[in-house]
Amino acid sequence: MTANGATAGARPRIGILGGTFDPIHRGHLASATDVSRTFALGRVLLVLSARPPHKDETAHASVEDRLAMLGLAAAGQPLFEVSDVEARRPGASYTVDTLREVGRTHPGTELYLIVGVDAWREVDTWHHPEELLALANVIVTSRPGADFTPIDVIPPVAGRSACCYDSSISSYLHRSGHRLTAHQIAGVDVSSTDVRRRIRDQLPFEHLLPSPVAHYIRQHGLYA
Repeated sequence: MTANGATAGARPRIGILGGTFDPIHRGHLASATDVSRTFALGRVLLVLSARPPHKDETAHASVEDRLAMLGLAAAGQPLFEVSDVEARRPGASYTVDTLREVGRTHPGTELYLIVGVDAWREVDTWHHPEELLALANVIVTSRPGADFTPIDVIPPVAGRSACCYDSSISSYLHRSGHRLTAHQIAGVDVSSTDVRRRIRDQLPFEHLLPSPVAHYIRQHGLYA
């Protein structure tokens, strides 16, 4: 058994990392890699959030360009798989719908939703947040360079009665058996906003991105 409860013969574990990825950068990949090692994930789906209901601003690159950059970032890396499940689905991109669909298309697997702490603090405003832990384990990650207080990582109000805190595993345990766990990552302190700003201001940005993604941005004149 591993520190996180994995046992030999256990169901395959799939991570789900969603985002606008505008653009995808080394911080995204470092975070996903860190989580996959700690929680013994066999794969991480990079799910493009095409129409996130909590984003006020319009994406700076098209869905097609962002999917293309995801494909370039994941190429040759067996850990990563690009998912267009939200891009194909009409309407707003709701996480709960994505978990349901991934569960249907990957039967027999255990799902791990990877969420940044800033996003999780707004979970009570999400669509049907009480269903999240019924559908998947949730790993709430720190943001590199920022204070991280695991005590703030608590279940959504609407689903709190279905959870209890288990001090032996330092996680909330849902009646489904899924866990809500806070995880401090050793990631790369970079944001998509900073990348776009550097491109706009004609500052070096290539070191913040996978090389094929940086080349794609230059080739297509994105974010200039």
